[in-house]
Amino acid sequence: MVLALLLCVGVGSQVQGDPLQISIVKEGAKKDSVSLAGLRASGPNGQLFVQTLTRDLELSGWFKVSTGREGTITVVGGLLETGSGLQTSSKVTWPGKNFNWSRNSASKAEVRQAAHTLADEMVKQIKNETGMASSRIVFINRRGSNNGDVYVCDADGGSMFQVTHDSAGVIGPQWGVSRNDILYTSLKPGYPTLLRQTIGGSRRPLASFKGLNTGGAFSPDQRRIALILSYQGNAELYVLDLGTAKVTRMTTTPSGAESSPCWSPDGRSIAYVSDRDRAPNIFVVDVATRVSKRLTVKGSQNVNPSWSCKDKICYATLRNGMFQIAMMSPSGDGSSELIPGQPEGSEDPSWAPDGRHIICSARNTLYILDSLGDPAVRLIQSSGNWRSPDWSK
Repeated sequence: MVLALLLCVGVGSQVQGDPLQISIVKEGAKKDSVSLAGLRASGPNGQLFVQTLTRDLELSGWFKVSTGREGTITVVGGLLETGSGLQTSSKVTWPGKNFNWSRNSASKAEVRQAAHTLADEMVKQIKNETGMASSRIVFINRRGSNNGDVYVCDADGGSMFQVTHDSAGVIGPQWGVSRNDILYTSLKPGYPTLLRQTIGGSRRPLASFKGLNTGGAFSPDQRRIALILSYQGNAELYVLDLGTAKVTRMTTTPSGAESSPCWSPDGRSIAYVSDRDRAPNIFVVDVATRVSKRLTVKGSQNVNPSWSCKDKICYATLRNGMFQIAMMSPSGDGSSELIPGQPEGSEDPSWAPDGRHIICSARNTLYILDSLGDPAVRLIQSSGNWRSPDWSK
């Protein structure tokens, strides 16, 4: 009953005069060749650094790591094993420009993080874009409709570990204010409760009103949380002010239910799902005026919106009996574009902090999609039912 409400499943019909669905085949972004042959790696940690950096650069979509010393971009330097860690001193050079980069790492985890940091710095310096290598992904391993736990991994799929050990219903994990702060709804207390969890530390209820407490999403200024509550009867969208504990109701839709809120980059609007028109669709509400408008007009079900730093909304849309990931402009005419190269049955999309890539679930695992056209990359290789990913910002 609760899960059905959260999913907002409904049956709808095509709206007359819908904009045409756009399907675009892209070739992917142009890639610069990178040579890492000049990195002198000593010991297992040196090799770990090179392997991690290689994967990060290729996952970024901007680079292709060459096998030799030839490359538009070269990275040279020394990787000196120091006990359980690594001392890194390097220089990155490309036509007409270069920068020096060094880091001391005390453990394998820090070695990997150092490689992530260098990859992001290369994306920033060379491509003038935001990287994603240092970010993390939170998700669920679902072992039944009311049995699952929360997991976290790095953006390359490595360093995966289990956060909760409740073996209870868990829904919609979202990142909080830091790399170690997550929100999720748990059924372990006996009713849907929004919890705030410090990874490796304590957790506490953030919303435990009577009825449904779910969909927690931090605002960009980290002072408010958008969430779904039903303590006044219907499942509606609210905003909780963390400083004053004041709860403000954003929607009033007695004929439907709301779910899956996410904030705009400027914090002025919230996208969410409502089935007020007999089928779930994406709406957006102005926080100041509390006026909503419907965004999606194509697809029998449109759910799980995610708003990128580049002002695009991606979401899962049911077309021809199968979920797919589409993206659209929140200020556009309702037309949308299917993400190229995605696996069949893709759901649960979440934008990466680079505003280019999307993490989604499909075939019981997680995939990284590229909105510029590169092929999908399977992130999790181990068996499980990996669902509901959220990419840290």
